[in-house]
Amino acid sequence: MLEKIKKYWSGKSLFSKISDVIFLLLIVALIFPEGRMAIGGTINRIKAMLVQPSIEKNRISLPDTTQSWELKALDNTVVNIQNYDGKVKFINLWATWCPPCIGEMPEIEKLYTKFKGNKNVAFFMISDENTEKIKSFIDKKNYSFPVYQSVGETPLGFRSKSIPATYILSKDNQIVIKEIGAARWGGAKTEEIINNLINE
Repeated sequence: MLEKIKKYWSGKSLFSKISDVIFLLLIVALIFPEGRMAIGGTINRIKAMLVQPSIEKNRISLPDTTQSWELKALDNTVVNIQNYDGKVKFINLWATWCPPCIGEMPEIEKLYTKFKGNKNVAFFMISDENTEKIKSFIDKKNYSFPVYQSVGETPLGFRSKSIPATYILSKDNQIVIKEIGAARWGGAKTEEIINNLINE
């Protein structure tokens, strides 16, 4: 048996050998949950570098009930997104177990870094997981964007069957972008969209 393997291996090209090793490593990685998460995160990171967010053809006006949404920061401070009327709002629903969420987070961090000093823009990264799990994840990844948990039920206008779900709202609370799945938030296109919304 060992001789057959040696013969098979010696007859392969370098490219073919590398392909086989990568394939075997992927199989082994997929056996373990951490490996599946790492592979999923990497694939979605690549997707997030390629997929540009798309602007809604017609802006979606949010009902008054949706505009009032209580959120709790990781330091237990409670805020309401209604208090951020007059600002452009970036809202992202995510979870630590979600590979597409993890894949797009470096892009969101990039976008947040560009606008964190701008008083006309507010960021809300919202997860329904427990506080310690979220804190541990954010600390490990060294992200600086603000993270919240929903105090009550997610308002109807922001409910989604899958995550990540991202919304960019104009200053008058209209949904300009609604993106389900990982996207390239840190690129020039999103920066331009937000700057245009600031100047409306």
